[in-house]
Amino acid sequence: MAGIGFELKRLFSEKSLFYRGRAYATSTIVIAGPLLLCILIITASQLFLRYIEAPFGQRELFLGAVQYSFIFSQLAAGGFVLLLSRYLSDQLYNKDENNILSSLYGVMITAIVLGGTVGMVFYLFSPLSLVFKVAAYLLFMQLMMIWIQTIYITALKEYRKLVYGFLTGVAASILAIWIGYQFFGMDSASGLLIALNAGFFIILSLFFIEIKKRFPVNNGKYFEYITYVARYPVLVIIGVLYTLGLFGHNFIVWMSSAGVTVGGTYRMAPFYDVPVFYAYLTILPAMIIFVVSLETAFYPHYQRFYKVVLSSSTLKEIKHAQDRMFGILSREITFVMEFQLFFTICALVFGGKILPITRSQVDIFNIVTVGGYFFITMFVLMLVLLYFDDRKGAAAAMGSYTVGLLVITPLTVSYDNFGLSCFIAGIIGLVVALLRLQHISKSFGYYTFCSQPLMMKKQKEKVESTVRRLNSLNGVGRDYETKK
Repeated sequence: MAGIGFELKRLFSEKSLFYRGRAYATSTIVIAGPLLLCILIITASQLFLRYIEAPFGQRELFLGAVQYSFIFSQLAAGGFVLLLSRYLSDQLYNKDENNILSSLYGVMITAIVLGGTVGMVFYLFSPLSLVFKVAAYLLFMQLMMIWIQTIYITALKEYRKLVYGFLTGVAASILAIWIGYQFFGMDSASGLLIALNAGFFIILSLFFIEIKKRFPVNNGKYFEYITYVARYPVLVIIGVLYTLGLFGHNFIVWMSSAGVTVGGTYRMAPFYDVPVFYAYLTILPAMIIFVVSLETAFYPHYQRFYKVVLSSSTLKEIKHAQDRMFGILSREITFVMEFQLFFTICALVFGGKILPITRSQVDIFNIVTVGGYFFITMFVLMLVLLYFDDRKGAAAAMGSYTVGLLVITPLTVSYDNFGLSCFIAGIIGLVVALLRLQHISKSFGYYTFCSQPLMMKKQKEKVESTVRRLNSLNGVGRDYETKK
């Protein structure tokens, strides 16, 4: 969220409640806006299928295609998120923006080759119609590229365009659905997927135009970002663990007796997936409030501490800045937990009454909601660990959650205790994150001054040799000449 921080600091510099309200509204729109707009278009599509009285099989096919496209596109892009965030931050900080556009091309090439090949093999053996398979495959591919683009869009600092892009695409999809129904008699899941593709293609195009406008130079170093894979491999692991932790338990339930096969292609478990989806929505408040707290309350003290360290200050001054920083951090984390707890309790009290779920699904919703509270708290602590560059600690926290989830879920599912694994794994991950942050706070002096690596030369030379060969395929020479 590189771009949002500047705007939030500006709004919070004003003392009035109006500007503070705008700060929270800004954070809400940027974090939750794209997700809510995607939910809107999917919901509208499902309502359209019901309105035209499409067969139940068609509605299930559409749901399966959309669900698989969203989940597996995030899995395909998940490993790039933290790595690219670090890469882009460093490029912008060093004012070396000539690598940014080419890195986008390189990441997309990598994602298309890897994710696209897997998706192609998946649909190759599907008995569905060719039109449906092509439309579903294109939706998956476009979403995968859009998730990657959003990382770059946030670096533009004009983050409203992120929301505007999604809003334009959603409006275009709805318009395409209406035109297809009114003038072409569209009444199938295939036609609906084509309409969705039209909207997401517009999003993809608008994002690319904005990125190209801000970073116009393409120096041909498409695979330069791979050097960061060798330098920060843990960031890739954390990204994969995060997305696998979000959806891994769903996969296990899909393969159990609770799962059903739709169209001979999609394995799903609507009985479980629906309440889990609603439970995940309950953790959005914590993400929104944490971004505000991090950017406006904690970060200035974090920045001040390192300024004190770099300005030849006394040990007493450094210790005072450190204590102040951790004091603010403790206060803000407590506030986030209390804020989220309020919404979690509200969800437990009112969720079963207002959500369109059955009584048995309410039990799943409740336990996953509580598990989600532990998960999002752990996730917040993990982000704080990454702020302190404790990549191993962040990986340990996320890894303990994900591994615990994948190990415990088959056991709980075998006893028909759906959702219990999210609760248990959430506690495990939270405990690990708390212990690690406590350890970092007590040994912060060591981690600040003594824990940095002294040599990475040998590994760096091997990776740069590989990157040089890859870039040479595009005509960029061994000395990385910039194309005119």
